[in-house]
Amino acid sequence: MQIPKGLAPMVPSTEDALAAERSKAAFKVSDMHQFIVDSDMRTKVAKVEALMGEEPETFSLRKVYFMSRQEKMEHALAIGKRLIELLKEGKLSGDDISIADMVLDINGPFGLHRAMFIPTLQNQATVEQQELFLRPALNYEILGCYAQTEIGHGSNVQGLETTCTYVPETDEFEVHSPSVRACKWWIGSLGVTATHAMVMAQLIVGGKRHGPCPVVVPIRSTVDHQPLEGVTVGDLGPKFGFNTMDNGFLLLNRVRVPRINLLQRYITVSPGGKVSRPANVDPKVAYGTMVYVRTQIVRNMSQVLAKATTVAVRYAAVRRQFKSESSALESPVLDYSMVQYRLIPLVAQNYAMFATSQAFLAHYQRSMVEMDKGNFAPLKELHATACGLKRWTSDVGVAGIDTCRHVCGGHGFSQFSGLNEFYGNAYPNIIWEGDNYVLSQQTVRYLVSQVRALRAGKPVAENQTTRYLQRHMPQGQLHAAAFDVSQLLVQKEAQLDLLAFRSASMASALVDALDAGRSWNHSLVDVQRLCDAHSDFIVASYFRQHLDTLDAQSPLMPHLEKLATLLFLYTLEQHSADLFRLPRPFTPEMVAQVERALARAIEEVREQAVPLVDAFGISDFRLNSALGRSDGKVYDSYLEWAMEDPLNNDEGLRREWFEKYYKPVLHAKSRL
Repeated sequence: MQIPKGLAPMVPSTEDALAAERSKAAFKVSDMHQFIVDSDMRTKVAKVEALMGEEPETFSLRKVYFMSRQEKMEHALAIGKRLIELLKEGKLSGDDISIADMVLDINGPFGLHRAMFIPTLQNQATVEQQELFLRPALNYEILGCYAQTEIGHGSNVQGLETTCTYVPETDEFEVHSPSVRACKWWIGSLGVTATHAMVMAQLIVGGKRHGPCPVVVPIRSTVDHQPLEGVTVGDLGPKFGFNTMDNGFLLLNRVRVPRINLLQRYITVSPGGKVSRPANVDPKVAYGTMVYVRTQIVRNMSQVLAKATTVAVRYAAVRRQFKSESSALESPVLDYSMVQYRLIPLVAQNYAMFATSQAFLAHYQRSMVEMDKGNFAPLKELHATACGLKRWTSDVGVAGIDTCRHVCGGHGFSQFSGLNEFYGNAYPNIIWEGDNYVLSQQTVRYLVSQVRALRAGKPVAENQTTRYLQRHMPQGQLHAAAFDVSQLLVQKEAQLDLLAFRSASMASALVDALDAGRSWNHSLVDVQRLCDAHSDFIVASYFRQHLDTLDAQSPLMPHLEKLATLLFLYTLEQHSADLFRLPRPFTPEMVAQVERALARAIEEVREQAVPLVDAFGISDFRLNSALGRSDGKVYDSYLEWAMEDPLNNDEGLRREWFEKYYKPVLHAKSRL
C-alpha cells in the first residue's frame, strides 16, 4: 500500500513551516544543548545510539506500535540480551546500558536487576556478601529484582508483613509470607525473569522485631529457571502501560536461606542470634537504594518530558487551523494563546528539570561520600529532598505528557504520535517508589521537625532547607515580609526569596495548627500544599544555581533568564491562593500583575519554542513519532505508518473476516 502519486503539494509544507520556526533561533541550538544536558549524558547517548544504529534489526522501535504484549516482551528481551552481550564484549559499560534503557524507553525485564538489585548490593552488602552476590550479579550469572511492595502494603514500608526469622538451630533465616496481604506485588523483573529477589522483610530475632531489612532469596533455578521449593511466583498480566516489564507476584512458604543472605553492612546478626548495628548509623540508611532510584526518576522524567514537549511543540508549529484576519493562510496552532499557555510553561519546567537532575545527583553523591565516612547527618535532608523532587518531577512530567497529547488534538490519540506510549510508561512514576501523596508527608515531616527545633532553640544541620527556614524564621518565629511585583520581575534573588518565604510561612502555619491540637490526618491537604511549595523553591533554586555556572555575557543567558522567570511566574499563577494567605498578602491587583507578566513571558518565549525543544537533542529514533519528526514531514509519515498496519496488509485475514463476519451481514435476507 502506497500514497497515490500526483497529489497536490501542501503550501506551505510542514517541512517549510518547521524550517521557518528554526530560522527564528536567536541562539546556537548546539550551545544550548551542551549547557542544559550534561556532558556525560550527551556522550553516552551518542555512543549507545551509534551502536544501536549499527544493528537496526535488534534495536528498531518502528514496529512496536503493532505488537502484542508477548511480542513486546520478547522484543525487549532480545534487546536486553544484546545489550548484555555488548557489555561482555567491552563495547558498553554498565552506565552505558542504563543510558540505553533510557534511550529505548521500553523498560525491559532486565531493568530492575540493574536499577535496584545491584545498587542495593553495592550499598548495603558486606565485602564478603558482595563477592557472593554482587560479583555474579554484575556478570549476569544471577538475575535479581527488588521485592518490597506487597499486595496489602505499598508506601507503608514499616507495615510490611513478610517475615525473615532467624533460626538459631541451623543458623539460617526463614523467609515467609504469612498471608495473601504479604504477597509481594508489582515487583519489576520478577514475573518471568529474576532468579533472585532482594526481599524486604521484617527481621525477627529471638522473637524481637528489628524492622524491614533486605535479604537475598533465590527464587528460580539458574539451570532450568523453574521456581524453587516453597516459591510461588508469576507475572501480574497486562497493565495500563509499561507492558514490556514483567511485574510479578511472589509468595514464600517458609523458605530457608543462609544467615549470610541478610545484607549486613548496617545490621549484623551473629551466629546464635546477637543483633548489632555499627555506631552512629541511622537505621534509615537501608532506604539508600530508594533515594538512588529517586535520583534516577528525576533524571528520567526530564528526558521523557523532553520527548513529549519536542513532539507537541514541533507539531503545533506545523499544524494549521482556521484563518486569521490578517492572512489568507490558516494559522499555526502554536500561535493561539491557549495552546501557548499549555505548552510554553512546560518547556520552562522541562529546562528546570534538566538543571535539577544534575544538581540533585551531585547532592546525592556528596551525601553518599559522607555516609561512607560514617557521617549520616545529611541523610534526613537528602531523603526529604528526594521525596519532594520525585513527587514534583513525576507530577509535572506525567501531567505534562498528557497536556502534550491534548494539544495534538485527535492525532495525539494515535499511537503513532508516540505520546501515548510515553504516557503509559511514565505514569507509574507517580506511584512507585512511594505514592506521591504519601511521599509528600515524609518531606513535610522533616520541615516540621526543623521548625520545631528552631523554636526550641536546638541546633539544626546546615543545608538548603534550614538556610531558608532560618532566614525567614529566626528562633522559629516567622518574620513577615512584603514583596513588590515590579522587583520580582527583574530580581532573581527576590524571586527565590518569595518562593522560600511562601514555603516557610506555610510550614510555620502547619506547625502552629499541629501544636494547637489538630491531627496529622486532618492536616494532610495542607501537607500536600507545603510539599509543593518547598519543592517549587528547591527546583527554582537548582535552576538558578545551574544558570550561575554560565558566563553572564553568554548569548544563551537572556533566553534562560526568560525561562527561569516564566517558571517563577507560572508557579505563582498556579498557586495564587497561597499568595493571598501570606502574612502580608498579595492584593488582587498584584496577582493580576503576575498574570499579565506571565502572558507576556509566554508570548516572548513562544518565538524560540522550536529551537528550545531542539536543544533537548532528542533524536527521531528516540521520539519514534510521526508527529514530532525533525524534518517536519508529519502527514506523509503519519499516513505511511498507518498503511503499514498489519490489518491493511494481511489479505488472508481480511478474506477470513469477510467470510465469517461481513458476508453473513451483507448478504443476509432481510426480514424488515
